[in-house]
Amino acid sequence: MERVILHSDMNSFYANVECLYHPEIREFPVAVGGNPEKRHGIILAKNQKAKEAGVKTGEALWQARTKCPTLVIRPPNYELYLRFSRLARKIYNRYSDQVEPFGLDESWVRP
Repeated sequence: MERVILHSDMNSFYANVECLYHPEIREFPVAVGGNPEKRHGIILAKNQKAKEAGVKTGEALWQARTKCPTLVIRPPNYELYLRFSRLARKIYNRYSDQVEPFGLDESWVRP
């Protein structure tokens, strides 16, 4: 029998959760990162609009703002992301008892 493993990666996870809880920013390029007022930190995640503007994960916040002046930067809220990560894993566990998390937004699932 052929071995099958599903890899689930919730793209733009942190940024999309932020947009869910802050509907006023949904129409903007959005990223999750450090503190832009202190000019430190990096981009941890970004939505599709930010990607289209050239924003890259791992780049400095000031670099991202240079590329995309309208970028909305939200501070990370790991408790909220963990909540949604657990909800996703509950769904995976309905279909398999072999779920291996790989970060908050990724999992390996074997049927």
